[in-house]
Amino acid sequence: MMPTASRQGLHLGMPLAIIALAVWLGLTVGGRWLESAIRAPVAATVTGGIGLSWALAAVFALALLRASDRRRAAGLCAPQPWKTLWLVWPPLLYALLMLLLAWAGGWPQPRVLLIVACNTALVAISEELMFRAILLQGMLDRYAVWPAVLMSSALFGLSHTANGPATGDVSGALWQAVAAFLQGIAYAAIRLRTRSIWPMVLVHGLWDYALVTATLPHPAEDGVSILPYIALLAVLPLCLYGVYLLRPSQRAALAPADAAA
Repeated sequence: MMPTASRQGLHLGMPLAIIALAVWLGLTVGGRWLESAIRAPVAATVTGGIGLSWALAAVFALALLRASDRRRAAGLCAPQPWKTLWLVWPPLLYALLMLLLAWAGGWPQPRVLLIVACNTALVAISEELMFRAILLQGMLDRYAVWPAVLMSSALFGLSHTANGPATGDVSGALWQAVAAFLQGIAYAAIRLRTRSIWPMVLVHGLWDYALVTATLPHPAEDGVSILPYIALLAVLPLCLYGVYLLRPSQRAALAPADAAA
Protein backbone atom coordinates (compact mmCIF):
# COMPACT_ATOMS: atom_id res chain seq x y z
CA MET A 1 0.00 0.00 0.00
CA MET A 2 1.27 3.45 -0.86
CA PRO A 3 2.06 5.86 2.00
CA THR A 4 -0.84 8.20 2.69
CA ALA A 5 -0.90 11.77 3.83
CA SER A 6 -2.44 12.67 7.15
CA ARG A 7 -3.18 15.92 8.88
CA GLN A 8 0.40 15.98 10.14
CA GLY A 9 2.01 14.95 6.85
CA LEU A 10 3.26 11.85 5.06
CA HIS A 11 4.05 8.95 7.37
CA LEU A 12 7.80 8.39 7.27
CA GLY A 13 7.77 4.61 7.49
CA MET A 14 9.54 1.84 5.62
CA PRO A 15 7.45 1.97 2.40
CA LEU A 16 7.95 5.70 1.93
CA ALA A 17 11.66 5.41 2.72
CA ILE A 18 12.19 2.74 0.04
CA ILE A 19 10.24 4.72 -2.55
CA ALA A 20 12.26 7.82 -1.67
CA LEU A 21 15.52 5.87 -2.05
CA ALA A 22 14.50 4.72 -5.53
CA VAL A 23 13.72 8.30 -6.59
CA TRP A 24 16.92 9.60 -4.98
CA LEU A 25 19.02 6.99 -6.83
CA GLY A 26 17.36 7.96 -10.09
CA LEU A 27 18.25 11.60 -9.53
CA THR A 28 21.83 11.02 -8.38
CA VAL A 29 23.05 7.99 -10.33
CA GLY A 30 21.17 8.82 -13.52
CA GLY A 31 22.11 12.47 -13.27
CA ARG A 32 25.81 11.69 -12.66
CA TRP A 33 26.00 9.37 -15.65
CA LEU A 34 24.39 12.02 -17.84
CA GLU A 35 26.72 14.74 -16.59
CA SER A 36 29.75 12.47 -17.05
CA ALA A 37 28.74 11.81 -20.64
CA ILE A 38 28.41 15.53 -21.28
CA ARG A 39 31.54 16.67 -19.48
CA ALA A 40 33.74 13.61 -20.17
CA PRO A 41 35.75 12.34 -17.14
CA VAL A 42 34.15 12.11 -13.72
CA ALA A 43 36.77 14.50 -12.33
CA ALA A 44 35.35 17.12 -14.69
CA THR A 45 31.92 16.50 -13.16
CA VAL A 46 33.29 17.40 -9.74
CA THR A 47 35.48 20.34 -10.76
CA GLY A 48 33.87 21.61 -13.96
CA GLY A 49 30.69 23.03 -12.44
CA ILE A 50 28.00 22.62 -9.82
CA GLY A 51 26.47 19.13 -9.93
CA LEU A 52 22.80 19.57 -10.83
CA SER A 53 21.96 15.96 -9.92
CA TRP A 54 23.22 16.41 -6.36
CA ALA A 55 21.31 19.67 -5.99
CA LEU A 56 18.08 18.08 -7.23
CA ALA A 57 18.53 15.08 -4.94
CA ALA A 58 19.13 17.35 -1.93
CA VAL A 59 16.03 19.44 -2.72
CA PHE A 60 13.93 16.29 -3.18
CA ALA A 61 15.05 14.76 0.14
CA LEU A 62 14.56 18.01 2.05
CA ALA A 63 11.11 18.57 0.56
CA LEU A 64 10.05 15.03 1.46
CA LEU A 65 11.27 15.41 5.03
CA ARG A 66 9.50 18.74 5.40
CA ALA A 67 6.28 17.09 4.22
CA SER A 68 6.62 14.09 6.56
CA ASP A 69 5.16 13.53 10.00
CA ARG A 70 8.52 12.59 11.58
CA ARG A 71 10.85 15.35 10.47
CA ARG A 72 12.10 16.10 13.99
CA ALA A 73 12.44 12.42 14.86
CA ALA A 74 14.40 11.99 11.60
CA GLY A 75 16.91 14.61 12.71
CA LEU A 76 15.72 17.69 10.84
CA CYS A 77 16.42 19.86 13.90
CA ALA A 78 19.23 21.14 16.09
CA PRO A 79 21.10 18.67 18.34
CA GLN A 80 18.99 17.60 21.33
CA PRO A 81 20.39 18.37 23.84
CA TRP A 82 23.13 20.70 22.67
CA LYS A 83 25.71 19.06 24.93
CA THR A 84 25.64 16.01 22.63
CA LEU A 85 27.65 18.08 20.15
CA TRP A 86 30.81 16.95 21.94
CA LEU A 87 30.27 13.55 20.33
CA VAL A 88 31.07 15.11 16.95
CA TRP A 89 34.55 16.35 17.90
CA PRO A 90 36.50 13.11 17.25
CA PRO A 91 35.27 12.60 13.64
CA LEU A 92 35.36 16.37 13.01
CA LEU A 93 39.01 16.60 14.07
CA TYR A 94 39.68 13.46 12.03
CA ALA A 95 38.16 15.10 8.95
CA LEU A 96 40.16 18.29 9.52
CA LEU A 97 43.37 16.23 9.80
CA MET A 98 42.50 14.52 6.52
CA LEU A 99 42.05 17.96 4.96
CA LEU A 100 45.46 19.15 6.19
CA LEU A 101 47.11 16.01 4.82
CA ALA A 102 45.31 16.47 1.52
CA TRP A 103 46.74 19.98 1.14
CA ALA A 104 50.24 19.16 2.39
CA GLY A 105 51.56 18.97 -1.17
CA GLY A 106 50.03 22.28 -2.28
CA TRP A 107 46.67 23.91 -2.86
CA PRO A 108 44.60 23.47 -6.02
CA GLN A 109 43.38 26.58 -7.84
CA PRO A 110 40.93 28.72 -5.80
CA ARG A 111 38.18 28.34 -8.41
CA VAL A 112 38.51 24.56 -8.28
CA LEU A 113 38.46 24.60 -4.48
CA LEU A 114 35.24 26.63 -4.51
CA ILE A 115 33.48 24.36 -7.00
CA VAL A 116 34.56 21.24 -5.11
CA ALA A 117 33.35 22.82 -1.85
CA CYS A 118 29.91 23.47 -3.36
CA ASN A 119 29.65 19.96 -4.80
CA THR A 120 30.83 18.14 -1.68
CA ALA A 121 28.43 20.22 0.42
CA LEU A 122 25.56 19.20 -1.85
CA VAL A 123 26.63 15.55 -1.69
CA ALA A 124 26.85 15.66 2.11
CA ILE A 125 23.42 17.29 2.47
CA SER A 126 21.82 14.97 -0.06
CA GLU A 127 23.28 11.74 1.35
CA GLU A 128 22.69 12.61 5.01
CA LEU A 129 19.08 13.60 4.34
CA MET A 130 18.50 10.39 2.39
CA PHE A 131 20.39 7.77 4.41
CA ARG A 132 20.61 9.13 7.96
CA ALA A 133 17.24 10.90 8.01
CA ILE A 134 14.70 9.36 5.62
CA LEU A 135 16.02 5.80 5.30
CA LEU A 136 17.25 5.33 8.87
CA GLN A 137 14.05 6.75 10.34
CA GLY A 138 11.92 4.65 8.00
CA MET A 139 13.73 1.52 9.13
CA LEU A 140 13.51 2.51 12.81
CA ASP A 141 9.74 2.61 12.30
CA ARG A 142 9.89 -1.17 11.84
CA TYR A 143 13.19 -2.48 13.24
CA ALA A 144 15.36 -2.13 16.34
CA VAL A 145 18.36 0.22 16.39
CA TRP A 146 21.14 -2.10 15.21
CA PRO A 147 19.23 -3.75 12.32
CA ALA A 148 18.15 -0.28 11.12
CA VAL A 149 21.70 1.10 11.37
CA LEU A 150 23.25 -1.88 9.56
CA MET A 151 20.66 -1.99 6.77
CA SER A 152 20.74 1.74 6.09
CA SER A 153 24.56 1.70 6.15
CA ALA A 154 24.65 -1.29 3.79
CA LEU A 155 22.42 0.54 1.32
CA PHE A 156 24.64 3.61 1.71
CA GLY A 157 27.62 1.45 0.76
CA LEU A 158 25.82 -0.20 -2.15
CA SER A 159 24.92 3.19 -3.60
CA HIS A 160 28.65 3.89 -4.02
CA THR A 161 29.10 0.91 -6.36
CA ALA A 162 27.56 3.12 -9.05
CA ASN A 163 30.90 4.95 -9.14
CA GLY A 164 32.44 1.87 -10.78
CA PRO A 165 30.81 2.18 -14.22
CA ALA A 166 31.19 5.97 -14.07
CA THR A 167 34.95 5.90 -13.33
CA GLY A 168 35.90 2.63 -14.99
CA ASP A 169 37.47 1.49 -11.70
CA VAL A 170 35.04 -1.22 -10.58
CA SER A 171 37.42 -2.72 -8.01
CA GLY A 172 38.06 0.68 -6.45
CA ALA A 173 34.33 1.35 -6.30
CA LEU A 174 33.76 -1.91 -4.43
CA TRP A 175 36.37 -0.96 -1.83
CA GLN A 176 34.80 2.48 -1.63
CA ALA A 177 31.42 0.84 -1.00
CA VAL A 178 32.84 -1.15 1.92
CA ALA A 179 34.39 2.02 3.33
CA ALA A 180 31.08 3.86 2.97
CA PHE A 181 29.29 1.05 4.84
CA LEU A 182 31.71 1.33 7.78
CA GLN A 183 31.52 5.13 7.68
CA GLY A 184 27.73 4.95 7.60
CA ILE A 185 27.68 3.08 10.92
CA ALA A 186 29.55 5.92 12.62
CA TYR A 187 27.41 8.60 10.96
CA ALA A 188 24.19 6.82 11.96
CA ALA A 189 25.40 6.44 15.54
CA ILE A 190 26.17 10.14 15.88
CA ARG A 191 22.87 11.06 14.23
CA LEU A 192 21.01 8.94 16.76
CA ARG A 193 22.93 10.21 19.77
CA THR A 194 22.64 13.89 18.76
CA ARG A 195 19.13 13.43 17.27
CA SER A 196 20.21 15.69 14.41
CA ILE A 197 21.66 15.15 10.94
CA TRP A 198 23.36 18.56 10.75
CA PRO A 199 26.55 17.73 12.70
CA MET A 200 27.20 14.83 10.35
CA VAL A 201 26.46 16.97 7.30
CA LEU A 202 29.42 19.11 8.38
CA VAL A 203 31.72 16.14 9.03
CA HIS A 204 30.62 14.34 5.85
CA GLY A 205 31.20 17.46 3.76
CA LEU A 206 34.69 18.04 5.17
CA TRP A 207 35.60 14.39 4.71
CA ASP A 208 34.55 14.34 1.04
CA TYR A 209 36.21 17.71 0.47
CA ALA A 210 39.50 16.33 1.82
CA LEU A 211 39.31 13.15 -0.27
CA VAL A 212 38.45 14.96 -3.51
CA THR A 213 41.02 17.73 -3.15
CA ALA A 214 43.69 15.15 -2.27
CA THR A 215 43.41 13.75 -5.81
CA LEU A 216 43.39 17.08 -7.68
CA PRO A 217 47.09 18.06 -7.70
CA HIS A 218 48.31 14.62 -8.85
CA PRO A 219 45.51 12.64 -10.50
CA ALA A 220 46.24 9.03 -11.37
CA GLU A 221 47.66 8.64 -14.85
CA ASP A 222 45.65 5.54 -15.71
CA GLY A 223 42.44 6.71 -14.07
CA VAL A 224 42.74 4.12 -11.27
CA SER A 225 43.10 5.62 -7.80
CA ILE A 226 44.33 4.03 -4.56
CA LEU A 227 42.14 6.49 -2.67
CA PRO A 228 39.31 3.97 -1.99
CA TYR A 229 41.80 1.63 -0.28
CA ILE A 230 43.18 4.46 1.85
CA ALA A 231 39.63 5.53 2.70
CA LEU A 232 38.81 1.99 3.84
CA LEU A 233 41.64 2.00 6.38
CA ALA A 234 40.81 5.55 7.45
CA VAL A 235 37.17 4.81 8.31
CA LEU A 236 37.86 1.78 10.53
CA PRO A 237 38.42 3.96 13.64
CA LEU A 238 35.22 5.86 12.82
CA CYS A 239 33.27 2.62 12.60
CA LEU A 240 34.59 1.48 15.98
CA TYR A 241 33.64 4.86 17.43
CA GLY A 242 30.11 4.39 16.11
CA VAL A 243 29.89 0.93 17.70
CA TYR A 244 31.03 2.46 20.99
CA LEU A 245 28.34 5.16 20.80
CA LEU A 246 25.65 2.51 20.27
CA ARG A 247 26.80 0.33 23.17
CA PRO A 248 23.97 -1.26 25.20
CA SER A 249 24.28 1.17 28.11
CA GLN A 250 23.40 4.08 25.80
CA ARG A 251 20.58 2.40 23.88
CA ALA A 252 17.78 3.63 26.19
CA ALA A 253 18.59 7.29 25.47
CA LEU A 254 18.45 6.95 21.65
CA ALA A 255 14.74 7.25 20.93
CA PRO A 256 13.78 10.87 20.17
CA ALA A 257 10.43 12.36 20.94
CA ASP A 258 7.72 11.45 18.44
CA ALA A 259 6.48 15.00 18.03
CA ALA A 260 5.70 15.64 14.38
CA ALA A 261 6.81 19.24 14.14
